[in-house]
Amino acid sequence: MLKNRSIPFGYCVVNGSFAVNEIEAEAVRKIFADYICGKSLKTIAAEMKIPYNSGKTWNKNTISRILDNKKYTGENGCPRIISDEDFLRVSQIKSERNKCRKPALRADLQDNQQADFTATEYVSNEEIERISNEIKRLLQAENSEKETIENLILKCAKMKYSAIIEVKK
Repeated sequence: MLKNRSIPFGYCVVNGSFAVNEIEAEAVRKIFADYICGKSLKTIAAEMKIPYNSGKTWNKNTISRILDNKKYTGENGCPRIISDEDFLRVSQIKSERNKCRKPALRADLQDNQQADFTATEYVSNEEIERISNEIKRLLQAENSEKETIENLILKCAKMKYSAIIEVKK
């Protein structure tokens, strides 16, 4: 028997095959319609009234997984809940929204010129390497004191931090 959520939201199993759970299917249709109308994943999740799964709440990831699931178009032996056109429209909208999040090219950088910027670079030294090796050895030893290891980790972190230099690029 399938676990409750290995069955996609909007479906149930009847006589060994997928069938539409009308209450959940209506929620799936609403999710697709709301996204097509411009609502965000987070907003849709916040507005969901039907429980997703016992003890679990809706979030933008569960909404996104529903919007990405082609089973709702009738694939893999599942009854159709969403039209191919709506699924394609949602895919196009998601693609456009993702493009908008990519950083835009700066207008002041032309002809493949790169602006000067300051970066940081970590330069290790023998003392840092020695302490790092000591920490590894103590972590593998059976009778190491936790406080000793913590102190060495903090000391090593401070040394690494002070070994960071700024580099003009």
